[in-house]
Amino acid sequence: MYTLKYVVNKIHCHDSLDFLKNMPSDSVDLIFTSPPYNKTGYRGGKISDRRWVGDIAYDLYEDNMEELKYREWQIQVLNECYRVIKPTGSILYNHKIRRSKSKASHPMEWILKSNAVFYQQITWDRGSTPDMNVNYLIPTTELIFWLVKDKPKCNRNIRDFSTEVWRIPPDSGNTHPAPFPLLLANVAILLTTSEGDVVLDPYVGSGTTALSAYKLNRKYIGIDISPTYCDQSISRINDEKNKLTLF
Repeated sequence: MYTLKYVVNKIHCHDSLDFLKNMPSDSVDLIFTSPPYNKTGYRGGKISDRRWVGDIAYDLYEDNMEELKYREWQIQVLNECYRVIKPTGSILYNHKIRRSKSKASHPMEWILKSNAVFYQQITWDRGSTPDMNVNYLIPTTELIFWLVKDKPKCNRNIRDFSTEVWRIPPDSGNTHPAPFPLLLANVAILLTTSEGDVVLDPYVGSGTTALSAYKLNRKYIGIDISPTYCDQSISRINDEKNKLTLF
């Protein structure tokens, strides 16, 4: 079992589920994360020479798991997230409605099978999308599911973000294929934590959650299976530390 002293304020290059299983229970204040969406797997694993609009090319992960296995995996991850958060903690789980062959799939189809308690749904209004399929309305939103263990911390007094719709444009200029913007992480962390709290992201990617936690005086734990993304996360945090040492 890992100790918090070992894991906090570090980026860990590791399988997310295995790492979570070795973390102590009731030890984290917030888990804010966005897992791979399994877009290719949801379509039946069909990969053409030309990627479908909206497909994501990760460094190591192909996003092409058999859909039922993907859901079982995410239920396991959510169950471990539920175990490690404190009774006052939160899980903010970013996902989206996916489509294939005139059928849509909602993340609630597996979220409600986990141990986590559904608290509220937040709509992230991105204002734009790369998906231009003319057979249905243009999707410009993603969903953030607020999941809890008991009664979470809640600071609703965040300017412009006191409702369940957050209007935040997508990230730009980030080399990671699926980043979320720093402002999104900032709002999530300010909503559900206090200074000194522990914030974890089991799919940390380019390190946005960890960077936000560091900038907001929280402790961070980042996990990613890709050494490339782990290096990117560490580099972004070190760049921020170097800025602070100049003054």
